[in-house]
Amino acid sequence: MRASIYIIYLSALNAIRATCTRLNYAAEVEFLIEQGPRLTGSPAHNTLLDRIEGTLANLGLEVKSDNYTFEYSTPASTANAPSLVVGGKQMEIASIFPYSGYTSDIGATGQLIHVPGPDPNWELARGNIAIVPITNPSLPFSVAFGTWDPAKRWVGNMKNPLIPTDMIGKALPGAKKAGVKAVVFAWDDSISTGNAHNQYLPFKFPYADIPAVFTSGATSKDILLAAKSNLPATLTLPSEIIPDTPTRTIYAVVEGRNPKRSHDSLLIVTHTDGTNVIEENGHIGVLQLAQDVATVSPERTHVFVFTTGHLRMPAFTESGKATTRWLNDHPEFWKGGVRQHRAIAALVIEHLGAVEFQENLFTDSYSSTGKVQPEVLYASTKELAAITQQQWRGADPGYTRVSKPSNMSQFGEGAALSHKEIPNISLVTGPLYLLAEWGGDEHDLVDIPALTRQVRSFQRLRKQLDAMDV
Repeated sequence: MRASIYIIYLSALNAIRATCTRLNYAAEVEFLIEQGPRLTGSPAHNTLLDRIEGTLANLGLEVKSDNYTFEYSTPASTANAPSLVVGGKQMEIASIFPYSGYTSDIGATGQLIHVPGPDPNWELARGNIAIVPITNPSLPFSVAFGTWDPAKRWVGNMKNPLIPTDMIGKALPGAKKAGVKAVVFAWDDSISTGNAHNQYLPFKFPYADIPAVFTSGATSKDILLAAKSNLPATLTLPSEIIPDTPTRTIYAVVEGRNPKRSHDSLLIVTHTDGTNVIEENGHIGVLQLAQDVATVSPERTHVFVFTTGHLRMPAFTESGKATTRWLNDHPEFWKGGVRQHRAIAALVIEHLGAVEFQENLFTDSYSSTGKVQPEVLYASTKELAAITQQQWRGADPGYTRVSKPSNMSQFGEGAALSHKEIPNISLVTGPLYLLAEWGGDEHDLVDIPALTRQVRSFQRLRKQLDAMDV
């Protein structure tokens, strides 16, 4: 009798601890801001990985690592600044095409040749520097997003530089093949200079071995005018390619306590490399959920995955997302075969607490609206959509819209789960600055109360998924 009472007491105590225990979210945010951009394999990225690993270990969890090496391109810095000189005049560079290529200290010099897009004829600029106009189109939300509830469909249009830069990223290798020395992509007036500044885009393509940069605003107009006179230009893009640079994906497993359900697994996923305090801060939510199950053992086996390579996907996988590599390497945690766990669902946590920024193209301004960014919250099945609608009280606690992934479109690492037919709920809100290396105060980008509500929503979802019948 006493033993039974003690077990009941201990269970109640653990439940209270689980309710009361949570990470210091503000401290985690401060840490990210202090580190600055955490590009794949960079010292700042490794520092974050060490912190996550230490937190998991302090929870009593065994941390496992998948260790990789890749060719790391050192980013631009004050001591290693890029330069674009046209007709003897210094021009402002808005951003650098990551892993496009680099130059010697004397740069790449040639005539500035206008090469119209969107399908550039690179032969026009053979032996010279191509300038290619690029636009940031306005597209209906309905092109990218469906919803489970037709009454909550996305309305209006969206603009995000991620889309057009992905298109031109596919074309860049053709410039190298045609013998072009360098490429300048000139944004037109469809994007503000503030929004174009320091965008880490595109990031999904193999090393092209040809230096490329972006300009915007008045600079784009000036260099397009200079190209009419075939003025000489010199692009200097110093960098260093460091082979065998280490990085790692870390994960921890908590076995389920219910013998009838421990064969089932619940995957909880984020990525760790990013450009600012929003991209990526998903580890905060994943660590909170890990803390929850370290305090009270779950029914089903939980696997907490912190993926590397999101900003350098071609180095780690030939297709899919960064998490695709981990899934391919570890079928034992999800595939459901002999001596394999069967993943009943996954939670994918990205971009917590994002504040909305908007641009005014008439005034060329770019600033915070003071509101939270409308959430992109996916559920891959009708059943998960119903659970999400019931449990989610996120950035806007009075309004929950659950988006439906399509075969053509699912943003974020959740797509890797969908491609493996693993049911998933994923948060992947996309503010305009998501992939920008932020030059201002990053506190302006994050709403801690909204972040907290989102994490608590994931806590409720995890509990329900752990307990549900499948």
